[in-house]
Amino acid sequence: MTKLFLSGGGNAKQTKEIDKEFVSQVNLSKPLLYIPIALKGAISYESCFEWINSTLNPLGVQNIVMWTDLSNKSIKDLNQFSAVYIGGGNTFSLLNDLRNFGFDEVLKEYVENKGVVYGGSAGAIVLGSNIMTCAHMDSNILNSQDFDGLNLIGNYSIWCHYQMENDHLIKSYMNEYNKPVIALSEDTGICLCPDGFKVIGNTPAYVFEFENKRRIESDTFI
Repeated sequence: MTKLFLSGGGNAKQTKEIDKEFVSQVNLSKPLLYIPIALKGAISYESCFEWINSTLNPLGVQNIVMWTDLSNKSIKDLNQFSAVYIGGGNTFSLLNDLRNFGFDEVLKEYVENKGVVYGGSAGAIVLGSNIMTCAHMDSNILNSQDFDGLNLIGNYSIWCHYQMENDHLIKSYMNEYNKPVIALSEDTGICLCPDGFKVIGNTPAYVFEFENKRRIESDTFI
């Protein structure tokens, strides 16, 4: 059973391969939960809901429920869903909301109970060990001091929207935070399988382990 899907943050065309893999693990008889709160104040939630439907409806997911308020949500609430899709936006704001409402622990319990979770861009970064991989593109609008992610993928941090010219920023990040990095371009993702993390998409993923940079081709394991 594949539990975690992390996308580099592209558009529907770019993420189609990982989206298809994700949908293959979804029980279509149950609703899917979409959480767009990382875009709070940037884009209307109505537009977010239109986007997720336009992305997943063609792949067979017709019943999508959107949550924009995580207060008082429990594992019982979450267990009614076939999967959880956490969208992109401001990573600092997203992690702050997950922490403040205790939803980070609810989400961890859901994954431990074999729930399926998809994170796109900010939604992927918060699943890693440290979110400061977003600092070059996201504003720390809340002056957050807690940068620890949910740590669901070992010690790795996730770098989304990766381009080759980001390499010097990734090296600086690793020197400061002492974390290895999985870098995903906008048309690349990874999923957690029983054999490890598999790369999905049209371009490779890259694993940075301090002095070592590894290129991981699609359909192979990290």
